[in-house]
Amino acid sequence: MALYDGSNADKSLTDQLLNKVGPWLAGSGIASGQAFLATGCSVPKIGKCVGCGSCIVAVVTLTGWALNNQKARKKQRELGLEPFETRTDKQQA
Repeated sequence: MALYDGSNADKSLTDQLLNKVGPWLAGSGIASGQAFLATGCSVPKIGKCVGCGSCIVAVVTLTGWALNNQKARKKQRELGLEPFETRTDKQQA
């Protein structure tokens, strides 16, 4: 699949690249953030919570990510698309 095809002529190459790579970068950023926060958790170290809040940040981040994905899937279903299906200009015409 070509990164830049004529069907999305109104989008620049940078926009297309961000649309394809953006979710992967966001996901890896969340994963590395969770790993970093987990190193500060006191439960595995001393056996009790000292209230650092890293678990709360992890839950809020992952909940936000899930809600955002749920909205995107709902919008796809309203358009009559399957989970990995996209609508191109050729299909709309």
